Amino acid sequence: MLQDILDFTYISSLDGLDQGLIRMPDQPHIQKIQPYQRLAAYYDNLMDYIDYDIWVEDIEELVAPYKPGKTWLDISCGTGSMAIRLAHHGINMTAVDLSEHMIEIARHKAQVENLHIDFKVGNMVNYSSKKRFDVVINLHDGLNYLLEVTDIEQFLKNTYALLKPCGILIFDVVTPLLCQTHFRGYREIFSDESGGYERYTNYDPNSQLAESVFTLNTDIQNTVDVESHIQKAYELSDVERFCESSSFESWRILDDETLESPTEESERLIVLLRKVS
Repeated sequence: MLQDILDFTYISSLDGLDQGLIRMPDQPHIQKIQPYQRLAAYYDNLMDYIDYDIWVEDIEELVAPYKPGKTWLDISCGTGSMAIRLAHHGINMTAVDLSEHMIEIARHKAQVENLHIDFKVGNMVNYSSKKRFDVVINLHDGLNYLLEVTDIEQFLKNTYALLKPCGILIFDVVTPLLCQTHFRGYREIFSDESGGYERYTNYDPNSQLAESVFTLNTDIQNTVDVESHIQKAYELSDVERFCESSSFESWRILDDETLESPTEESERLIVLLRKVS
């Protein structure tokens, strides 16, 4: 039955949940909810394969030659795992995410560790602040949530404005190779005392879109909540064009594993851009 629900949910998402569904008698009622409305509570479990300490080490290594100041912005911060670790390293952190549910969890985590981090709800494409930052980070697939080139161009324009002179922007990008290798028909079931979730992710190499559909049980009989998350993979050539068309005066594109020049085997890219003036 659980697999039947999962398969039905995924097929329905492709057909467009907003247009309504024709359900067979034994199929569940589906409530489409906003991304991370409920998945935020499971986000740290979902990302438990990530070694955030290594990510922090890599980021600090990349920016060290430029000797940036200590005022940083984590834009698209999730539940604050990177911001919290950087704050422990003496960085004055501001952290922003589009999901108020993610920010609520991030604030609680920081309070438990007695850290002062300025958490805010905001969109990475058009977030504004009177404060200017030495470093802006956008990590763990944040940019892949931008599906249109115009949104990426606006993101780069916006972060350029948020940076001080000589400021640095660092973001990562998932490539089609990663999605093709790991996310064609990927299924996952996670359960805990509050119910857990079922995930189905599929990647379309033609559109370069990966859709992850999360099905979560509710307290209502024969009713499930569904969150659909869509990301787009980008080739190295795409990322090079983004950098070239931006206002940033210099940039580097690296393989996230080696921190060297990327190859055809690179599944994730790290991009460092500098605002010189």
